[in-house]
Amino acid sequence: MGWLRRNFDTCFIVLQVWLDGFTILLACVVGLRIFHQMNEFALYRQLVVVIVGVTLVCFWSCGLYRWRKSILNVEEYRAAFQATALSFLGTATTLYLLRAVDEGGPSWDFFGFELLRRVHDVVGLADIDQWSRFIYVLIFFLIFVFTVIQRGIMFKVSSMLHAAGLGNTNVAVYGTGDMARRVEQKMRIFPTLGYRFVGFLDDEAEPPAGAAGLRPYLGGRDQLEQAVARAAVHRVIVAKPEMEEDRLIELCGRFERLGIDYQVVPRLYHFFSQRFTIDSLDSIPLITLNRNPGRPIYRFTKEVVDRTAALVLLALLSPLMALIAFLIRRESAGPALFSQVRVGYRERTFRMLKFRTMYQDRCVDAVTPTSKEDPRVTRIGRFLRRTSLDELPQLINVLRGEMSLVGPRPEMPFIVGHIKDDIGDPVYHLRFQTKPGITGLWQVSSARRAPIEENIDYDLYYLENQSMFLDLVILFLTVLAVLRIRDTF
Repeated sequence: MGWLRRNFDTCFIVLQVWLDGFTILLACVVGLRIFHQMNEFALYRQLVVVIVGVTLVCFWSCGLYRWRKSILNVEEYRAAFQATALSFLGTATTLYLLRAVDEGGPSWDFFGFELLRRVHDVVGLADIDQWSRFIYVLIFFLIFVFTVIQRGIMFKVSSMLHAAGLGNTNVAVYGTGDMARRVEQKMRIFPTLGYRFVGFLDDEAEPPAGAAGLRPYLGGRDQLEQAVARAAVHRVIVAKPEMEEDRLIELCGRFERLGIDYQVVPRLYHFFSQRFTIDSLDSIPLITLNRNPGRPIYRFTKEVVDRTAALVLLALLSPLMALIAFLIRRESAGPALFSQVRVGYRERTFRMLKFRTMYQDRCVDAVTPTSKEDPRVTRIGRFLRRTSLDELPQLINVLRGEMSLVGPRPEMPFIVGHIKDDIGDPVYHLRFQTKPGITGLWQVSSARRAPIEENIDYDLYYLENQSMFLDLVILFLTVLAVLRIRDTF
């Protein structure tokens, strides 16, 4: 067990390679079975060999076998899509070249001809003209779908193992200021990332004034070697952006001599209040403010998809919404819809619509109920909250252009003012550079039960990585969450 804990990452990646190979093979078999081609599997055997080999190479080239984690594993799903598309093109190119080798001809008399000839002889493509092109396309579609499902399951498995303490990396935080506390908080909130917080380090042997409550405190710079050995520290995150450059370089040098991995939270963290890119002047990195007002094609596509989807969904769900409205009014007096002022795009306020889930005389701008037995909530209201059906009228907000299907959570004005005071106006202002959404990254995460002010990182991640692919992933995860009838309290 000790060996497994020390080599958890390597073992998990090796297992992942085998599972990916099996998943690709399964996609090929299912694709053939859908069109009743399993009795002709021998005909497609060569194709399956080429697809499995090329796809695994593309997975490796797209970084799917590097140990990395992101919020809800979104980056891995994006890489899986890129790798599948690349393997589709790569496989098609490989088959074309090998087929040309089979046909022969003087045009193939070049240095790579003999290599391709050997590959052709091993694979054997005598029946290539009999392959169905539609099955070929279907197989790659199934590869992506099956890979996403398999990777999602493995993400859950690895998260459970990390939560149980298996495969975690012992991490110490160097610093005791606000940034250090925030880093420690993230590790505490997300134990599934594989980090086990073991304590704080700083310049002095004793905690500085105002940080006496930080526990555990491992020691100062002079006790660094003893402290990391005592706590079995494998990695240190330097979360002290105000540290002078000379002292930081000297500190990192000591970590290298001790054989400890380290990461540094840079002063650039504060530049997240502006959009920027990293350019270079020869070998000198330069921070460049991105003055591009946005991606017009993405914004236009998102707007068209939002309004079209809202219109179609309202038409399809109108009988269900009418039934819900009838049940609400039957149980308690008052309108079926409840509107509430929220802060939206560019900090403009709008009235967000929801089905009323509380008694009319108790519907006020207050914190969301946190108890299943909250007396403000009606019986039908509990069901609507549990199934998220109370959110359906927000499709009207989407049709009006006030909201989007996917985006940051729209908050009430008094909550916005409170969080601005805690986090800072420049950073929090970024949330309002896009329309708020019915669902979002935070809503489908395991942190949705955490305090509202802690969702800013999810919103910033979404703003920096907006794409139609990310929107589709969030919508897919939202559907899964609703089908599970998750407890939203």
